[in-house]
Amino acid sequence: MRATRTRRLVPAAVLTALALGLTACSSDSGSSAEPSTSGEQATTEQVRSGVTVYGQDNFATQGREGIEAYAEQRGIDLLWNSADGDVATQANQIDQYINAGVDGILVAPVQFDSLAPQLKAAKDAGIKIGFVNATVQDDSSVDVAVLPDNVAAGRQGAQMMMDHLDGKGKVAILQCLLGASYEIDRTKGMEEVIAEYPDVEVVAKDGAQNIAEATEKVKNWMTAIPEIDGVIACGDEIGLGALQAANEAGREIAVTGVDGTEDGLNAVRDGRFIGTQMQHARTEFAAGLAALYHLILGEDMDELYTYTMAPVTAENVEDFYPNVVSEKDAFLERIADVVDRNLKTGKIEDES
Repeated sequence: MRATRTRRLVPAAVLTALALGLTACSSDSGSSAEPSTSGEQATTEQVRSGVTVYGQDNFATQGREGIEAYAEQRGIDLLWNSADGDVATQANQIDQYINAGVDGILVAPVQFDSLAPQLKAAKDAGIKIGFVNATVQDDSSVDVAVLPDNVAAGRQGAQMMMDHLDGKGKVAILQCLLGASYEIDRTKGMEEVIAEYPDVEVVAKDGAQNIAEATEKVKNWMTAIPEIDGVIACGDEIGLGALQAANEAGREIAVTGVDGTEDGLNAVRDGRFIGTQMQHARTEFAAGLAALYHLILGEDMDELYTYTMAPVTAENVEDFYPNVVSEKDAFLERIADVVDRNLKTGKIEDES
């Protein structure tokens, strides 16, 4: 299905400049708009959407796979950018998309307290704004969002650890990128559960953006702190960093994660993680683009769609493994139909 709509073209000089900074992921190599020498000219084109995400970790990479598969299956002209953890870079990317005259912008923001001026400018330009995976403090310009229940995910991870430790011991909280909405909410959920266990002490808490930072962070903790029984990690990738640090230090620790990435599920399978929370990035990010796409087409959409994460343990990991790992290509081939159905049912996480 190829959606068409009338939109305005931008001058050739603007498009030439944008080509230096934007990555095109169009499903049709001949679909890019030709610049208008007169500056403003109406034409019928496929929907064109810009995407800017917080970084390039394993979770975001999976999310890109889902977005690109959805775009290909629905004929969306896609521009992709990663902010690499930098708020100023992401703000600039949104400005570039505004200048490019895209129909919609999908944002997975770097930081909670950010982007308000850029989002307002996009809104004023008549561009639809969608959010996925995380949000911002001032979301008044956001038209539609697909977001996980991160407080619940934090609570689930902490509860897994409390159960594993029989409600006593010393734990560390390994946060994600500090200041991101998902980090704030997951930490909140973790601390709510830990507060219910007076015999559990939090001996360290800090954030890391990737496995290398997490490894270094936890190595420093282990040098300074003689006893750490468990690490409650905000994400699978940084949880794996905690495991690597423990291995290098010759110590054993229990670890829980969030995201259900391929590496995370493998860690649950082989017993290195006691559990994680299933947040399939391909499904969630594709749903974010789908919600924005249908809104651009003029369909009535809810303002918020919630992705509910299921806890993953050794007992049920095989239920999630095929779509994430062993049969992911087959899943991607049907992802557009899956997420379009889920937007109607409200069960965004359903991969049946």
